[in-house]
Amino acid sequence: MTARRPRGGRTVHARRPRGGGRTVRVRFSVRELPGIAVTAPDEGAAAAARRSAQRALTEAGRGHLGGRVELRAPRTATRSPHGRRAVRRAADRAVALAVAACLRGDTGTAHVPIPPPPMTRTSPP
Repeated sequence: MTARRPRGGRTVHARRPRGGGRTVRVRFSVRELPGIAVTAPDEGAAAAARRSAQRALTEAGRGHLGGRVELRAPRTATRSPHGRRAVRRAADRAVALAVAACLRGDTGTAHVPIPPPPMTRTSPP
């Protein structure tokens, strides 16, 4: 974090956004035309987000609609196999929440935290 001194002499620290680098962010906007357009960091996440949005729309009885999904996920969480699975699960949940919020009339955004990797033991108990 950076610090700067205002005129009063107190140090003010810059604030980091909440959620840091362990959050999946999704924005969904509904369209009248069928089909889901996805913007995502990689093809695997895009395919999972597309399937999740189609499933959420059909479960809500709006399968004839389409939309646009914007998915943002941290790249640092996708280095390990557990990280890729965790990001994919969090993205699946975030897309479903964003679609449901958009169909309710709210803003179609959702933020879902990525769970940390499980603790492993290196020595016997």
